[in-house]
Amino acid sequence: KKIEKLKEKNKPVTFKCLDCGIEEDIPKDVVDIYDIFDEGDITVPPRFSCEVCGGTMEPIEYTSEQGITYRLEN
Repeated sequence: KKIEKLKEKNKPVTFKCLDCGIEEDIPKDVVDIYDIFDEGDITVPPRFSCEVCGGTMEPIEYTSEQGITYRLEN
């Protein structure tokens, strides 16, 4: 069980730019830390800026430490 949890922790989260559509994998532990320290609206998924166009990147699918699952609708 610990090994499964560790594998899940190390699995990257795929983010997609809402503007240009490029996808980028970000380590889950980085996303978790960013999400935990974000004091904004918990109904909004963690977001990053696209390095290609400067647009907003959201996770295609991500479950937060609080148990909230976010899915990007195409």
